Amino acid sequence: MNVSRLAILGVALVAGVGAFFIMMTNRSDPEPVQIVQQVKEESVRVLISTRDIQRGERLSIEDTTWIAWPKKGIQPTFITDEMSDAREKLQQAVARSLIVTGEPIVQAKIIHAGSSGLMAAMLSPGMRAVTLRISPETSSGGFILPGDEVDLMHTEGSTTRLIFEKVRVLAINTIYSENTESPYIEGSNMTLELSPEDAEVFLTERSNGTFSVVLRSIFKPEGDDVRVERKRNNVNIIRYGRS
Repeated sequence: MNVSRLAILGVALVAGVGAFFIMMTNRSDPEPVQIVQQVKEESVRVLISTRDIQRGERLSIEDTTWIAWPKKGIQPTFITDEMSDAREKLQQAVARSLIVTGEPIVQAKIIHAGSSGLMAAMLSPGMRAVTLRISPETSSGGFILPGDEVDLMHTEGSTTRLIFEKVRVLAINTIYSENTESPYIEGSNMTLELSPEDAEVFLTERSNGTFSVVLRSIFKPEGDDVRVERKRNNVNIIRYGRS
């Protein structure tokens, strides 16, 4: 091998070594790998409904199930698996109000078997239930359903006047579900929720004339709502179910 080849190989070797060192010097350090450790959130099993349970329906084991619920989101009214036999005790209990699918079961929405009657439990605290005989002509054609709010018009002779406003309908005949399958109930009796004072006025006025029931819209009127106050023989006329 001649001298010129050896010189060329030497130059190439030196250049290669130099390039290697330059590359190693200029190379940036790799970013550190972040290891994320997932923190397991503490949970508690909560009893929920597996279907829509209408007001007045009886519960069974199949209507409820346990699911994991974040412990920080637990409310004091929830039924948890820390309560012994909680699910079994709900058998034959009655829904006080509508319970939707996936909603936690709370004691305020159920009536346990053997406790007070359903209608007594459905009443708001301090309120009373009164019954009114109705016909399609006196009850908006029969399209009033449990859960609706109504106004009561009183007719005596040739005079008709508004006497009660925004009264809650508890039941038509013996139907008390808020979501009936039919939009029409051919009823002969309507059960209404009134305060004790309202109930006294209602019973007095019922003997002196007839009542007609007017269905109220579920939507609030735009602008200022008209308030009407009437008096008759020193009796306070009721507004919004209150004296």
